Amino acid sequence: MLIRKTQADDLPHLFTLRSRTRENPLSLSQLEALGITPCSAAVALERGWHVGWLCELNENYAGFCAVDIRSGEMLVLAVAPEYEGLGIGRQLLEQAVATLQAHGVPRIWLSAVPDPRLRAYGFYRSQGWHSVQVLSADEEIMEYGLN
Repeated sequence: MLIRKTQADDLPHLFTLRSRTRENPLSLSQLEALGITPCSAAVALERGWHVGWLCELNENYAGFCAVDIRSGEMLVLAVAPEYEGLGIGRQLLEQAVATLQAHGVPRIWLSAVPDPRLRAYGFYRSQGWHSVQVLSADEEIMEYGLN
């Protein structure tokens, strides 16, 4: 298992992986409707606004994450279904949090679906994240490291 920084050349593969996640998959067209494209992601990486990490396993893209250094937001954490349960998500999340902490962001946060039937619900909570605001049935804001 190799975890390394995301490069612009990785982005098309990561966008494909994002569309294949078991829970909350987003297609390329759905991401584009949100203004998220391989081109916009490459610009954000190049300008240093976003930092990403990916996991390669057996020469395959197994998972990835990305953070926004400016806002402290955890933007995405995705693991390919065939690689779930191997600790990849936990390792990527730890790297993301460490990156944001190293940049001294005052608040580390993410947006998630507040549905206890989803794996992400228990996963983030088990990793030290806490709900601070439920905006709707489809979105809650979580912060890292609150007591």
